[in-house]
Order: sequence, then structure tokens, then C-alpha cells
Amino acid sequence: MPLLSLKNLSISFANQQVVKAFSFDLSAQKITALVGQSGSGKSLTALAILGLVRKAKISGEIIFAGKNLLTLSEKEFCKIRGKEIGMVFQDPSSSLNPLHKIGKQIAEAITIHQPKISKKDLQNRIAELLKMVELESVSTRLNDYPHQFSGGQKQRIMLAIALANNPKILIADEPTTALDIKIQNEILDLILRLKNELGLCVLFITHNLRAIARIADEVIEIKNGQLIKNPLVERSRNQEKVPAADLGFDSAQPAVFMSEALSCVLEVKNLSVAVKKSQLLSDINFSLNLGENLGIIGESGSGKSTLALALCDLILSHISTQGEVKFFGEKTWAKNNFELRREVQIVFQDPFGSLNPRMIVKDIIEEGLVIHKLANHSQLTTIFKQIRLPLDLQTRYPHELSGGQRQRVAIARALILNPKILILDEPTSALDTSTQSEIINLLLEIQQTHKISYILISHDLDIVAQIADQTLTLNDGKIVS
Repeated sequence: MPLLSLKNLSISFANQQVVKAFSFDLSAQKITALVGQSGSGKSLTALAILGLVRKAKISGEIIFAGKNLLTLSEKEFCKIRGKEIGMVFQDPSSSLNPLHKIGKQIAEAITIHQPKISKKDLQNRIAELLKMVELESVSTRLNDYPHQFSGGQKQRIMLAIALANNPKILIADEPTTALDIKIQNEILDLILRLKNELGLCVLFITHNLRAIARIADEVIEIKNGQLIKNPLVERSRNQEKVPAADLGFDSAQPAVFMSEALSCVLEVKNLSVAVKKSQLLSDINFSLNLGENLGIIGESGSGKSTLALALCDLILSHISTQGEVKFFGEKTWAKNNFELRREVQIVFQDPFGSLNPRMIVKDIIEEGLVIHKLANHSQLTTIFKQIRLPLDLQTRYPHELSGGQRQRVAIARALILNPKILILDEPTSALDTSTQSEIINLLLEIQQTHKISYILISHDLDIVAQIADQTLTLNDGKIVS
């Protein structure tokens, strides 16, 4: 007897059907992997199970505990969501409230379903949950905020919140995509251990074949809008990497760089960043020439994103920054701030977090043009064609787009200003393999026709190898190679 059954689940927005008659079962003590390309309806299916899909036409059935969840009122759903079914969302940085301490957020997950729990029992349960997700050390940091934790720690905190009320089902939506390989493996092993110890039923949404091979009992693939049970587990166990051709797309081709004489577009000397007594970056030195690409790699917490923010002069004022960052031989943020804001652009790691949820796509992409007084409609049409986004997406909001579409919007927002340097902070980490390849090919095509240099920050060596001329490795805030 399955714990949860989807029967002909279909979801449509306006006249577009996104989920097409999905049917599958989730069983106790099993990890079922749901895989498919960006925009295939994976996350939307998970949100439908939790009753979190708004302004959509939904048909079919989602049967849990003898009830069709689609017929429940919001009040009835609140008794199930977070208690019987827990969820770990794709990006913990967006899911955790940045204004609340993590102790309060874990406690809230418990008290909302157990309002009469005593203070002592609540404290004991929080400690038990932190131990369960292997975060005992965090028990002394309950008054810290989410931004004070690494990506791996935040994902474990999200797991603790999802497991707070002993749910029967855990939905994990791409829980490892933005993490380096080492932390990915730790999170996967943790989920597998928790499944075995707690008897959990897990719906694991991913595009990562290596992750599937490590923990999945069953694989369901979305292909051409249809669900098929797939021998992908066995296939990926036999080979860590499935060739791109086997997945129906071409590998990215090496960049074709400009032939004109090289000139230095960025020089960094003795760059250091520190907060209180903690050194985030120490004596960073490198240079970048016109048309060349720099790859920056390292584990989670090594200082990669801090370096990206420092290069863009986006380090908060209370954080100490020393050293020199000079562009095009003479320009610095102190003297040429407004001009450099157009010439040096950044694409952040999480497009959902960096795109204004209150603005439609058209306004998001055009915002830079308006600020720099360069706006005209033809530029918008050109950039849509260049990044291969349908024009009918102009009036949509970020939450109405797939992960791949959001990333293309973020790239379009940066490229529409014709920058000379584009910093890409993990631009493909949350995307499936096919969409990753599309984005990398797109960047390489753009470089062939524009005078632009890329700084690519990633923990994926394969992605960096496809685009970088030189590579820096960071460890504990220092360049080690």
C-alpha cells in the first residue's frame, strides 16, 4: 500500500499545460527520484503535493491517508503540511527567513503543530534534531542568523525543520545542487541514513545522476511531458558521468577567443577581506586579459562568492576590505563607480533570490538600461533572441519561470548593458545537465561576437574546464594553485 499516490495529476497556467497527467506512487522506506530537464514540472509537482500551487488549474488526484489532498481547504492542509509531509526546498538561503535567528525558526516549525509543548521539551527537541542532522556544534549558535552559516549547514538546518514533527514523507527538491562535491556527498549520506533510521518515504527531485546512483531506490523520469520508470539507477551506477550525447544534447565547444592583442582588463593586488577576527580572503593576487576567461574553484566556504562580491564592490560596509582592484588599467570603484556598474556585471548564484519578485521579466531586464539612460525596445527584443527566451515571457513574474528560464533572465539583465567583464557565480549549479550545457554554449557564442571576459566561479571542475583559460583554486580564503 503506497503512502501517497498521484493519479493523472495535471497543472495548467492560462492556456499552457505544465504537468501532463502524472501518475506514480510513493512507498514507505523508499527513496524515489524524480528527474527531468528544467521546466519539466518536477518542482511544480512537489508544490502541488503540499498545496502550494496558486493561480493554476489542477486536475487529477493526490491521495494521502485516504484523502484527496486537492479537495482540502487551506486550514485542513495546514495540519498535514510540515507535520505529515515535510519539504526541503532547493535553495536554503531563500527558504530560511533572513530576519529570524535559526533557533527561532526551528522552534516555530515545532510549536506550530505542538502549541502546548513545554519550554524544556522544546529545547530538548531542537537539540535532538540538530544531532539528527549532524549539527551538534550549532546548538551553541541558535541566536545566529542564516547568513552566518555555510551552504551545507543551512541545508542541514532545513532538514531539521522538515523533520521537526516526524513526517511520514520527506520531499527534497534539488537539495545538493549549489554545494560542492564533498558537501553534496555528506548531505546525500545524511538523507540515506535518516531514511533508514526513521523509516522515511523520500521524494528526491534532482537532475544529478551521481546523486541518484548514490541513494535512489526507484527512478521516475519526465520525458516529453510524460512520466516513465527508468533504469537510470543501474545505468548511472555503471558510469559516474553519462556522456552528453546519451542525454540528447551536444557538449559545449571550446571558446573561440578574439585575436586582437591582449590587454589587461582586471588586476587584483593583495586583496583581503575580514569580518571581526575572521579572515575571509587573504592576499589575493591575479590579473585577467581581454577575451580571456578565469575559473575560480574551491569547496563550500572557501571564499569564492566573497571574492565575487569584493570584485564588484558589494562587500557590506562593516566588513573590512584591503588591497587593490583595478579595471582597464586605471578605473576603480572609488573613482568610476557608475561607469563600472555598466562595464562590470555579475550573475548571482541564485536567480530566484536575485530577481525582484514584484517585477515582470521585461522590467527586470530593462532596469539597467533605464538606470544608465540607454533604454530602447529593440535592445530588449535582440537580447531575448540572443539568449533564446520566448518573447511571451516578458510579462511573467520570476516565480512563473523554470530554473533555466530564470537563469537566462539573470544573464540577459547583465548582458543587455554590453559589459566588458561578466562575473558568473555558480551560474549552472541549480540546473539539469542539458540546461547547463545550453547555458555554457550560449556564453561561448556570446563571447565570439562581443568583447567580453568571463570570471566563472564554480565547484564543478567539468564546467570550469569548458570555459576557462586559467584557473585559481581557493582554500580557506587563500589561492593555493
